Amino acid sequence: MLTPAAYHRLARALPYPVGKVRFTGGEPLLRPDFREIVAAFADALPGCDLAVTTNGQLLTRRLPALHAAGLRRATVHVDSLRPGRYRELMGEGDVHEVLQGALDARACLDQVKLNVVVQRDRNDDELRDFLDWSRRTGVEVRFIELMNTGSAVAYTRRAFVSGREIVRRLGATPLQRRSPGDPASLWRAPDGVVFGVIASDTEPFCEACDRVRVSADG
Repeated sequence: MLTPAAYHRLARALPYPVGKVRFTGGEPLLRPDFREIVAAFADALPGCDLAVTTNGQLLTRRLPALHAAGLRRATVHVDSLRPGRYRELMGEGDVHEVLQGALDARACLDQVKLNVVVQRDRNDDELRDFLDWSRRTGVEVRFIELMNTGSAVAYTRRAFVSGREIVRRLGATPLQRRSPGDPASLWRAPDGVVFGVIASDTEPFCEACDRVRVSADG
């Protein structure tokens, strides 16, 4: 894997302006040197928006050091608000601790979002519960279509819920995307809550994508 020093050299060598760096995984917070990686990008790309996508299980513990290193945004992946169901879908962890991590992040970072992969007959009955949580906390929720990666085709077909079905069931009205390259379309529920939908399967956005992905080994 690349070291923090290697990431620093990579960031300094980029031949084009970069406005945002997002650390994804796997689970980025499992890397013991993640704080040093964030600091390397903050030093090499001053003013760049540094964000992480995480399952949130280590977020509260690592947040102060990451914020001090330059982290400014976080997206927390949570597929259910119910403890038992959360463990069924996510594998392990305490959903209450994860949600508290998202709230802790909201208290010090510039932006925090919640990502929810919607699956039929698994968690699609919680759409309004997530919007209620969003209204209470001010953390924006984004519903994501289940992606067919080729490893479980039959299950994906059976569990798939389209973005259009999600917004229809919530009775939402469309809003303008924040930017053309943003993967999430924005919607407003009847009670005023704004949420996002990432419909990568039914409404691909590759033509507007302006991202470059770098693997952990460079």
